[in-house]
Amino acid sequence: MALQEKAADQRVSQHDVTSLAPVAALLGFDPVQFVKKMETEEQEDRAKMQKGFNSEMRSEAKRLKTFVTYDSFSSWTPQEMAAAGFYFTGIKSGVQCFCCSLVLFCNALKRLPIEDHKEFSPHCEFLLGTDVGNIAKYDIRVKNPESGVRGGKAKYQEEKARLETFQDWPFYAHGTSPRELSAAGFVFTVEFIEAQRV
Repeated sequence: MALQEKAADQRVSQHDVTSLAPVAALLGFDPVQFVKKMETEEQEDRAKMQKGFNSEMRSEAKRLKTFVTYDSFSSWTPQEMAAAGFYFTGIKSGVQCFCCSLVLFCNALKRLPIEDHKEFSPHCEFLLGTDVGNIAKYDIRVKNPESGVRGGKAKYQEEKARLETFQDWPFYAHGTSPRELSAAGFVFTVEFIEAQRV
């Protein structure tokens, strides 16, 4: 996760200033200086934003809901941004990755958000396919509790046996205590990444 926090601190330059220099005379002002000023302001806004993994935005559907107030002039659709791990921060046009904290303020006309995400934060664990707890928009997590617990329910009657099932409890579930869950009668099944009551 240390790599994830570096993404939030890095300088991100989404603007192509090389194409602006030739048109400076036509515009009557220096667009390069304007873009540099804009990038400085964006970097200051990035510094104010939450750093690190945001477990509240693991759900793609929840990320999608944040775009209700997003300006519609964007070339990226809210669906594309949410699928790429981004949610709308509410600060200017800023979108942030729930996993690596990368913040983008503008979007490319020729590239998808997932491509900019890969360019500016190639070590993001979400992009690398690591299990970071992402809940895809159409991910359905339903399981029959009768057939879900391996070896039958009898071996989990003791709280100690239930607690032992939480050895691979995911880091992103830090707000939930395995001890409390096992005391309440739950076991953890790795293949479905969910707790079940026995």
